Amino acid sequence: MPSAKAADFQRVAARLGFERARQTGSHERWRHEDGRATTIPIHGGRAIGPPLLYRILEQLGIDLETFERLR
Repeated sequence: MPSAKAADFQRVAARLGFERARQTGSHERWRHEDGRATTIPIHGGRAIGPPLLYRILEQLGIDLETFERLR
């Protein structure tokens, strides 16, 4: 079962050209100039499990293989 930490998503999002737009509590909103956006939960180093992981990957516009390569 794949999982990742918030720092992995932040790093990949930045490499894909996303910029952190804002943060509300423990959730960061990232936006891309082409209109894509995603929310990354920042919960003290806890892993993000498969259901949410795949939802964030879909919003980033990449698959798991690409995520692993950019991680």
